Amino acid sequence: MNDKRLVRKFFEENSGKLFAYMLKMAGNRDDAEDCFQDCFIKYTEKYPDKLSMPLLYTVAKSICLDRFRKNRRYEHSEVDSESTSPSPEEALISKDANASLNKAMSMLEKDEKELLALAGPQGLKYSEISEITGLSIANVKVKIHRARQKLKKNLGEMNYA
Repeated sequence: MNDKRLVRKFFEENSGKLFAYMLKMAGNRDDAEDCFQDCFIKYTEKYPDKLSMPLLYTVAKSICLDRFRKNRRYEHSEVDSESTSPSPEEALISKDANASLNKAMSMLEKDEKELLALAGPQGLKYSEISEITGLSIANVKVKIHRARQKLKKNLGEMNYA
């Protein structure tokens, strides 16, 4: 049995959701890609015989937080524009909206940000979030709902609701 092959398969099966989570945590694609690679290496080296979603997300979170502490670049968010480039007006509106969203997110507690990152647009199911965080499914639902309401309120106070 090749443990690295099993870990690689496990990683590939969860790569989409894991990368989306790391992208939210890192704040930009370049850092998320670096964190993603580091996560694979660290997980493969330290846990070659364990295939655990909570452990995988714990390693991912740790790597993203370490990178954040080192770089202190959490404020900006890059968006890849491969096919078409926006007009200057659209770019300004998008940049302003991203800045407002980042500011509203920065007003949230650390655990609220993490839950929203896990539940984001391509996020995890409540049961998966429950497994990762150790919270009950009901508690996960309540906390995510409250975090979303708080984010909406923060955006409303900045006239973006």
